[in-house]
Amino acid sequence: MLRRHLNRTCLGPPDLAICERVFDQVCAEENLDPLDPDAEILAVMVVAIFRNVHTSERELLETVRSRRQKGAGTGH
Repeated sequence: MLRRHLNRTCLGPPDLAICERVFDQVCAEENLDPLDPDAEILAVMVVAIFRNVHTSERELLETVRSRRQKGAGTGH
């Protein structure tokens, strides 16, 4: 799912690898099927955070986790 979304962006192979590892980690932590529609939302979030903040892999993972937790806490 993530690779299909990223193919339309201007991310290079190292950037893609970071985003994929973060995506895979969060999917595993949340028991989320990478082909599930919710995973597409996650993929968009990972890419958007990476492109806008351009953090390290660790920081990207922490930011994605934080935003997902905040979203879950709002009852959505």
